Amino acid sequence: MDELTMTPDRRLHATRTYGRAAFDAAAWKAPDARRFTASTAANDVASGPSLAQELRDLPRWVVIAGGGAFSALLGVMMGAAFRL
Repeated sequence: MDELTMTPDRRLHATRTYGRAAFDAAAWKAPDARRFTASTAANDVASGPSLAQELRDLPRWVVIAGGGAFSALLGVMMGAAFRL
């Protein structure tokens, strides 16, 4: 016999063990969707500092180094465009 076949012996064992026959139909209800509640972290508006505050808190050398890197990259791209 197939291993999954429900024999009378297996049905009796399931009834004694679990209090109901194995593989019986059971009522099932999907859980409620709680994606958009106030407790969800993704819905928190003021969870951290704003982008303007983050940029204000950067050290000045980061601004200068970032500007220099951007200028160098722009110069390379313009030079390559003029070379064509």
